[in-house]
Amino acid sequence: MRRSFVAAAVAAALALPTLAVGLGAAAGTKPEAKPKKPRPKVVRGPRGPRGLRGPRGFIGPPGTQGPVGPQGPVGAQGETGPQGPAGPQGPAGPAAIRINFDVPAGTVETPIVSAGGLVLKGACSAGGDLSLEASSTTNNARARAAVVAAGSTVDTVAFDEDDDLDTTDGFDFVGADDDDAIATLVYRSSGGIGVSADLLLEQYSVGGAARCLIAGSAVVAS
Repeated sequence: MRRSFVAAAVAAALALPTLAVGLGAAAGTKPEAKPKKPRPKVVRGPRGPRGLRGPRGFIGPPGTQGPVGPQGPVGAQGETGPQGPAGPQGPAGPAAIRINFDVPAGTVETPIVSAGGLVLKGACSAGGDLSLEASSTTNNARARAAVVAAGSTVDTVAFDEDDDLDTTDGFDFVGADDDDAIATLVYRSSGGIGVSADLLLEQYSVGGAARCLIAGSAVVAS
């Protein structure tokens, strides 16, 4: 029995180094690293040329329009541009008809002007008294007249009208205001043609001989 105890003690003593090695590994002792295998050295070749640019892709659809931005400040006024070419000539306007009735005393009634349906007739009596009448080439015409004449003390202003001026009528729109006077006559034919006449009226003498003068113009507006 004593030998058995001795044998067991010897066996336990022999086992201590192995247990210590095991305890050391368990306590975090780093094991010996394995040697690394050498890697082959890679030699990089030269960079190749750049390739051609690829084709452009299709243009995409336009995006939605954004909101209108705020109005910017007014810019400085630019320089005046060159004058453009003259435009084409317009149609001719109504031409004025000259009236010049300058006659001696004793001149019978004579047509002075006929325009747009209006007929003016003048005369100068033996005593140098001027007369002026209007008529129409068509019936049912209308006429209005205003006369301003110099008076001995006060100038006179007269107005006269004819709402049914016919071919056989004699519209005496001057009357006694036939000297040192001006007259305006506005005529409308039955067809709508308008005539405006501005007249100067004068009774005078040259070398003691009496004369009568009616001067002015008439304009026809159709």
